[in-house]
Amino acid sequence: MTDIVLSARDVSAHRHRRVLVRGVSFDLRAGQVLGVVGANGSGKTTLLRTLIGFIPPSAGEVRLDGRVPPGALREAPTAYFGGEATLPGFVRASAWGSLGAGDVVMTERRRIRALSRSTRQLLGLRTALGRHPLRLIVLDDPWEGLDPDATRWLSSILEAKRDRGAAVVLSSHRLHDLAGICDKYLFLTGPVPTLLRAHEIARSGVVTAEQLIEAFDYCRNRPTIALALTDGLVRSAIQNAATRDQDG
Repeated sequence: MTDIVLSARDVSAHRHRRVLVRGVSFDLRAGQVLGVVGANGSGKTTLLRTLIGFIPPSAGEVRLDGRVPPGALREAPTAYFGGEATLPGFVRASAWGSLGAGDVVMTERRRIRALSRSTRQLLGLRTALGRHPLRLIVLDDPWEGLDPDATRWLSSILEAKRDRGAAVVLSSHRLHDLAGICDKYLFLTGPVPTLLRAHEIARSGVVTAEQLIEAFDYCRNRPTIALALTDGLVRSAIQNAATRDQDG
């Protein structure tokens, strides 16, 4: 798997003249999933919008299939959904749902603002993910407001899209949403973001919610530490820190 879909080089992003994210660098290949993790206000939404060209980076460069977005979106089929609040409330649900692949996503004739929060979120996701094929998927807090059935549907469709070669970027402030499904994790915990591969958090490469929370807390509590990317480092560092705390 050598096909780089999305790359960021020393990207900084700002909003209202305030720099929210700085120094973000990564490569995301076809079939890989990147989880962007951070508290509310950490810059997750701003970063995701920068990655697809909705907001120009204040520094650095983003490339989608070697081209600069948003122009690159014309050549690389991309799905983006930024939450149910971004849906036009005055549009009828059935009309909006047909914008993806032209298929019927929802027969509901009511206007979007009249739907429940979970239904609005699901409508937006099904519309965005309805296109075939997709080169890149970028979803901002996609699990927010979903009921259990919709949550299972989202996990299933993301796995299917990934297996068909789509690169996926997901953000969430709830770490259990991202545990186990990502190949890489980008922690927005301080002035310098931390990028970790799944096998650097868990040797098996399958990260549990507990392991992800431990790694996130470790990086958040040590925001100035640059972590070298070697297998098992984060797990070892967490265990060593716990030992020192007990000895102290």
